[in-house]
Amino acid sequence: MTIFQHKCRICKTEDNHPTFIGREMMFGTREEFEYFQCKSCSCLQITNIPDNLSRFYPKDYYSLNSQPIEPPPHILNFFLKQRFRNALFNRGYKLNKILSNFIKIPTLKVDKVIPATEFIQKANIANFDARFLDVGCGQSSNWLNTLRQMGFKNLFGVDPFIESDARYNGITIFKRPINELIGNFDFISFHHSLEHIPEQETTLAIARSLLSENGVILIRIPIVSSYVWDHYGTNWVEMDVPRHIYLHSLESIRLLGERVGLTLYETIYDSLILEFYGSEQYLRNIPLTADNSYWLHHDNQIFTDKEIDEFINLAEYVNKNKTGGRACFLFKKSSH
Repeated sequence: MTIFQHKCRICKTEDNHPTFIGREMMFGTREEFEYFQCKSCSCLQITNIPDNLSRFYPKDYYSLNSQPIEPPPHILNFFLKQRFRNALFNRGYKLNKILSNFIKIPTLKVDKVIPATEFIQKANIANFDARFLDVGCGQSSNWLNTLRQMGFKNLFGVDPFIESDARYNGITIFKRPINELIGNFDFISFHHSLEHIPEQETTLAIARSLLSENGVILIRIPIVSSYVWDHYGTNWVEMDVPRHIYLHSLESIRLLGERVGLTLYETIYDSLILEFYGSEQYLRNIPLTADNSYWLHHDNQIFTDKEIDEFINLAEYVNKNKTGGRACFLFKKSSH
């Protein structure tokens, strides 16, 4: 770690912020990039944003190649919708009581951690007519697919880097930047996309302008205010050099929302086991996409069963104790 004069792009503090050298380790090029951590808001950010970011997103990059999920059979989908209708909006109690004897509500979790119903309820979504927008979702969106399974029908995504507009299963994803969208949305999400976007304040301000009066913005991002950053430093897998331009702190993400007229009202931690085995791999100089990576092949013997159990327990521990390296932030429009 060294000290140089830099200006934070989040809180605008100009100071001798500590700097760090991170390596590209997802694909294992090991190209080095400098980051600095603001002494005021603690946001960790790349010092110089690369001119050609697209070269760090090859064709096999996971978010651009996720596949649409096939919908369930029509009759089953109808009954599932009735069950979700009761669970989400407390309606159709009598029919739901009958259906509960035959059809179990599937546990649809976001990244296998947070039940999707929890986000819907915390956002006070009132019915299946709510309009959803997923920003930076790639060619298909797991989040929108999940909402479709529940019964929601106004589902949209936007990503400027996909090959063309995509329409499937009642979902529409536009190939364009967010500033070219029109309309209002009740729930706008950034599922691990905001950290990739150079223009943080501008992008979030545009999202706010697209938000309905009582709408909610969900931001899911890596968090530098975490056990895993303190423990692994620049070997933290979520640093994802140089694609993750910003690694926010709890303070900097709150401040970013405040600057564009948003109030943070809920924080949920959703760390995964990846945080620990991925960081441990980087510490051992093993890229995430290496042939022997645990991320690709769970039968590889990089880690013992005991180590994997420890990683699982750590992920649960940091989520419970609010020191995880991943978190979900729910924002609404500020009242003033």
